[in-house]
Amino acid sequence: MPTAESNPLRENLLRWLLAAGIFALLLVCFSPSWGAFRLWSRVPELSGMIETRRAVSVLAQVEHPGAPIADELHRAIQWRLFFPVIGHVLRLPPPLFFGLSYVGGLFLLAFLITLFRRTGYGWLETAFAAIALGSASWFFTSTGWLGYFDSWLALALLVTAFAGTHWPLWLACVLAPWIDERFVIAAPLALLCRWLHGPEKFDFKREVGFPAVLLFTFLFVRLGLLSGRSASGATVGGYLGQRDYLAAPLPRIALGIWEGLRAGWCFAVTAVVLLWPHRARAVVLAVTLVALLTVGLATAQDYSRSMTMLLPAAVLGLLLAREAAVRWLPLALQVSAAVALLLPAHHVMNDAVAPIFSLQHHLHYRDHPPAIAMSELYELRAIHAMERGDFARAEADLALAIKLAPNPASPAKQRGILAASQQRWPDAHRDFSTMVEHDGKNPDAWFMRAQANLALNQSAAARSDFDRARSLAPADWPTRPDVARFLTRLYSPPSGK
Repeated sequence: MPTAESNPLRENLLRWLLAAGIFALLLVCFSPSWGAFRLWSRVPELSGMIETRRAVSVLAQVEHPGAPIADELHRAIQWRLFFPVIGHVLRLPPPLFFGLSYVGGLFLLAFLITLFRRTGYGWLETAFAAIALGSASWFFTSTGWLGYFDSWLALALLVTAFAGTHWPLWLACVLAPWIDERFVIAAPLALLCRWLHGPEKFDFKREVGFPAVLLFTFLFVRLGLLSGRSASGATVGGYLGQRDYLAAPLPRIALGIWEGLRAGWCFAVTAVVLLWPHRARAVVLAVTLVALLTVGLATAQDYSRSMTMLLPAAVLGLLLAREAAVRWLPLALQVSAAVALLLPAHHVMNDAVAPIFSLQHHLHYRDHPPAIAMSELYELRAIHAMERGDFARAEADLALAIKLAPNPASPAKQRGILAASQQRWPDAHRDFSTMVEHDGKNPDAWFMRAQANLALNQSAAARSDFDRARSLAPADWPTRPDVARFLTRLYSPPSGK
């Protein structure tokens, strides 16, 4: 039977195919909200959706790297410039640019598979392990929320912890802080895992000293040279001063911790247990995990996302378990993969919990839009706003309703009536024309446009529209009071003649 060493080309091909297959499986089980992405591209005004809100700020970064971020919630990303600069230099269109986070997810899975195979895992065990670690917050956020590059942060941490040579470690320390500053916070754990996995081969100077110099250089630039150019909230103090991130119910905090790694927590604990014969190492790892978990919760609104920083510990547990040949590992891998795929998943924030659905669910909602995409609700809200005299709000809601509606005739009618009441007859004519285009068998559509034409002194067009309305209407329609009054004006001689 050929081995990885005897046929490296075949081995590498199978690794990439397995990574692609697992990536596709995870996309089916934990699907991005494709409908929300499509809705935002069609109606940019709906940028407040959680799936797309950061994307607006990131695209602004692509356009003007380093410029202040207008959205207060996302001002902390002002200097996360690695991908915005790439998008700016290459002029990437938004779909390709946001797809970079998906590429990072595929690379991360391929790295995990390579790592497990080199440690002696069989193909099936490798697949179970990759599924367990892939069904976690880094994947959900990178694929489900546009503008988040957590997959690359997670990959950089794993490279720091387990890359076989030094230069990928150094490269990660140079580039990853410009993807997400949390890399600097999590790097000590990644380096600790690197030492715990191979203390006898550990080169302190190359694997701690030089990375520390690189990270301190970043901190000097980021918190020193650039801090004076940061918008309010884009500095560390400004970011942490925005809110108390631990102000949440304990059950939500606990759920956020779980959703960060999910089944991967089993293997993070495994790392501590397997190191217990070396008490000092086990205690250092346990204390570092608790400290980093606490810092993650205290410095991030997104509880589950912050747990990505602990991913190297879960990988370490899997590597140590294989090297120790623990008997329960095959069963643990099967159970963890099943738990990861079958248990409900969520994005957990300090002020909300958002469920993550399967592809089947999102395909259903493609034809059954959620409330935020229902034109009828915006039209109804606009009618209530008009009744209160809030005409600006009514017009804004009607504009959204027209964009969202499969048939915009009804909201166009309401906006046309609003414009006519304000004597804005060109705008009224535009909306009544939309009515005619989409509801051409409705006599009132032609009648309303006839009124707009008459107000614009287009008498011939007004008569043509009125005749069309009369041909579609019931026989007694001309006797309706508003129709009769219009008919009198339509055929009255001009004043002064």
